[in-house]
Amino acid sequence: MSKAFSAESLMAHVRVLAGEIGPRPAGHPEEMRARQYVRQVLHDLGYYEIETLPFLTSDTWGYGLGYPLALALAGNLPGRKSGRTGRFLGSALSLFSGYTLVQTARSGKQPLAALAPRNHSATLLVKIPPVNTPERKLVLLGHLDTNKNRHSFKPQWKKLLLGMMTFGIGATVSNGIAQLAAALGAGEGANKMRKASALAIALGLLVTLYDEEGGYVDGANDNATAVACLLGLAAHLKENPLQHTEVWLAFTGAEEVGCVGAHALLDAYSAELRDAWFLDFEMVGTEEIAYVTRHSGLSNLSSYTPDAESLDWAITTAQKMPELNIQGKEMVITEEVGTLRGRGYRGLCLVGVGEDGWLANWHQYTDDVAHIEPSGLEKAARFAWAMMEELDAGVVGKLAT
Repeated sequence: MSKAFSAESLMAHVRVLAGEIGPRPAGHPEEMRARQYVRQVLHDLGYYEIETLPFLTSDTWGYGLGYPLALALAGNLPGRKSGRTGRFLGSALSLFSGYTLVQTARSGKQPLAALAPRNHSATLLVKIPPVNTPERKLVLLGHLDTNKNRHSFKPQWKKLLLGMMTFGIGATVSNGIAQLAAALGAGEGANKMRKASALAIALGLLVTLYDEEGGYVDGANDNATAVACLLGLAAHLKENPLQHTEVWLAFTGAEEVGCVGAHALLDAYSAELRDAWFLDFEMVGTEEIAYVTRHSGLSNLSSYTPDAESLDWAITTAQKMPELNIQGKEMVITEEVGTLRGRGYRGLCLVGVGEDGWLANWHQYTDDVAHIEPSGLEKAARFAWAMMEELDAGVVGKLAT
């Protein structure tokens, strides 16, 4: 086994990112320090052409939830006196807010993002050419930023996550329909529905504000483990480049606020990456490692799946490495594969599975170095390398035929 994939080598990166640097909010100096660390490690490995893709970002996903809810609520303020035109406007605001919440729930672009306070962030990109003529392109993804400690993700509450988000989306859509019905001359029933849904929207806004009061977490599992795996693969690739596969390492910023760094990557290279393969690493600091077969998104209305070719790629690799015991899992999760699939790209996620079947220490203060299982990093890196070799062999993409 390559020394670059050893648990000890990979954990050294986790300790710097989560232990020494600590919480890394999107667009804050600590996130920039994480980028500087990655850049220095890559430079020391001999990678000198490191591209920076800058962008502006907010520092919490609360804006992606709070702004749409506030906008929908504002459309209800004039009450009966607003008249037909006001009802049409209120309906449009609520329906647009429902659409925005769905985008947030599945890592799509957020239409109201520009309204939030924003700071500078970036995605770091390294392109590693193959030995021979490139025949395909592979992008490895791992994000640098961390989220807040959230009440909604506590063990006793997290099973309500999807239902709460679905309820919020349903309330905004119901409010929009009720206001449209009122504008078209519906009776008192439409007004009662409008009032009830407006009350639900207000409740959702209060819950969102309450969920924002926590501090930022160390992010050892989410997602220093992923960055460590990418750096380990970078070290191994330096001595063992692939034959016909160009590998891009993308250390993305601002994943936790809407996968902004992944969107920036696709915006910059949309055409060049159209036929690329993508492998995303998420929270691989647990004993059990899996590939995700179905992602929940953050609501019952926003699930997504990997493309069939990428799923076959993972299944075939797992069958050839039974000693790693890597299996497919349906997970409650939203991440950069949602961004990829929503924009029509391939995408597959490698993930760590906690003892309860959920992501371990997800958006909790317990997401620190002490709660990492080092063997998970080693397993994830080894499996990813086996997938890369399988792709380079040229059989992937031909499985269906």
